[in-house]
Amino acid sequence: MTDFFFKNWAEFFFFVLMVLGFVMAISSPSAFISYIVIFLSGMIGGRILYDRKKKLTFPYYIIIIGFLIGFLLGNFYGSKKIILILFILGILFSYHLHNKGYLKDVLY
Repeated sequence: MTDFFFKNWAEFFFFVLMVLGFVMAISSPSAFISYIVIFLSGMIGGRILYDRKKKLTFPYYIIIIGFLIGFLLGNFYGSKKIILILFILGILFSYHLHNKGYLKDVLY
C-alpha cells in the first residue's frame, strides 16, 4: 500500500486538491469572493513553486493545476477567463516577491 502511494503521490494530491478547489468554488457566494480566493490561492502556488525551484517541480505543477481545474469546475459566479488570469497573476506576483526577498518564509 505504501509503495503505491509513494509512486502515485502527485496524482493523489491532484485529486484531493481538485475536490478542495471544487468545494471552495461552490462555497464562495459571489464573483468578487471567488476572485479574491483564486488570487490568494495563486499566491500560495507561487510560494510553493518558489520553494521548489531548484528541486523536483513537475509534480507540483500538476497538483496546482488540479486545484485550478476543480475551482473552475465549481465556479458558478464570475468569468472563467478572469479566474484563470488572476490565478496566474497570483502565482507570478508571489514568486516575484519571494525571489526579490520582499517576502520571506521560515520552514519548520
